[in-house]
Amino acid sequence: MTVFKGFLSITKRNLGMMLLYIIIFLTISIFAQKMLDPADASGFKAEQLDIAVIDRDGGALAKGLTDYLGLFHNLKDLPDDKSILQDRLFYRDIYYIVTIPEDFEEACLSGSEKLSVTKVPGSTTGYYVDQQINTFLNSVRTMTAGGFSVSDAVARAAEYASSPPDVTLIDKTGHGGSMAQHAFMFQYMPYIMLSILCYTLSFIMIAFGKPDVKKRTLCSCISARSMNLQLIAGHAVVGLGIFAICTVMPAILYGRSFLSDPHLPYYLLNSFIMMLVSLSIAFLISSFPINEEIINGIVNVITLGMAFTCGVFVSMDILGKGVRTIARFLPVYWYETTNSLIAGNRTFTDSQTAELWRGYGIQLLFMAAFFGIALVLRRNRAIAER
Repeated sequence: MTVFKGFLSITKRNLGMMLLYIIIFLTISIFAQKMLDPADASGFKAEQLDIAVIDRDGGALAKGLTDYLGLFHNLKDLPDDKSILQDRLFYRDIYYIVTIPEDFEEACLSGSEKLSVTKVPGSTTGYYVDQQINTFLNSVRTMTAGGFSVSDAVARAAEYASSPPDVTLIDKTGHGGSMAQHAFMFQYMPYIMLSILCYTLSFIMIAFGKPDVKKRTLCSCISARSMNLQLIAGHAVVGLGIFAICTVMPAILYGRSFLSDPHLPYYLLNSFIMMLVSLSIAFLISSFPINEEIINGIVNVITLGMAFTCGVFVSMDILGKGVRTIARFLPVYWYETTNSLIAGNRTFTDSQTAELWRGYGIQLLFMAAFFGIALVLRRNRAIAER
C-alpha cells in the first residue's frame, strides 16, 4: 500500500488548502441557497390602492361596480374635473381612475362598451385592477344572460368577492405543499462536491506526480493496476470525508426537520452516488497531464457548466427544451431529477419508485464510464513513460 500511504501523506500536507476550498464553496452554496430558497419568499399578496371612480351613469351596475372596487381598494371622492384628476394622478395621490359613462349598464351588458380607465404609466398594479373589473363585469354578464336581474347579479357578484369559497390544498410533499428547506440544500450539493473534489484532488495528484515522486514510483515493483487501485482508494477516503461534511451541514442548518424526514435515506443515497460521480470526474481530470495554471479553467467549465445546465442554480422548469435535452447526457441532470422527485412527493407510486432507481442507476453508469476512461488513459501513459 505504498502508493496509498503516499497519497494520504500528500493529502495531509494539503489539508490547509483543502479546508480553504471547503469553506469557500460551502459558504457560496449556503448564501445562494438562502437567497433563492422560495420558503423565505413572501409571495404575492393583495394590495389596496387609492383609486377614483367617476360615475356618470348612476345605475345599479355602476353603483355595484363602485361598491365592488371599494371592497379591495380605497375610494377617493374627487370631482369630475380632468385637470384635478390628472394633477392627483401625477402626484400619486391616486393610482387608478375609472370613468363610468352614461348608459353604461345597457352598453356593458350587450358587450359593446368598455370602461375608460387611466392609470400610472408602467404601473403593474393597474393590471391588477383591470383584472378585478373584468372579473366583476363578466360575472354580471353571465348571470344576467342566465335570467338574473341586474341588481341580483350585482349582489351575487359582490357576495362571491367578499366571501370566496374555501380551498383545501393537498399536502403532496408533506411540508405544507412546498419543498422542504433541506431539499434546496441538496439541490446545490453537486456544485459543492464537484468543486471541492475536483480542485483538491487535482492539486493532490499534481503533487503526487512531481518528478521525484513519480520516478520513485516507476522504479518500484508496483504494477500499474495496483497503483491505480491504490489511487482510487485514496480518492475514496477523501470523498468520504467531503461527503460526511456535506451531510452534517444540512443537519446543522435544519436540525429536526432534516433528521425526521422519511425520505432522508433517499437524499443520502442520491448525494452519496453524486459523491462517487464527482470522484470519478476528479480522477478523470487528474489522468491528463495538467498543471496548476489550467486547473481553475478546467474545473470552472465543468462545475459551473453542469450547475447552470442541469438545474443546480437555475430551476429545471425555467430551462429551455434544448438545454434540457443536452443536460440529459450529464450526470448532474439525473441527480437533480431524482432530488426533485424525492422532494416533491410524500409517498412514491410504483412508477415513481422505478424512476427513482433509474436515476440512481444512470448516475452509477456515468461513474463507471468516467473511471473506465481514466484507467485507460493512465494505463497508456504508464506504458509510454516506461
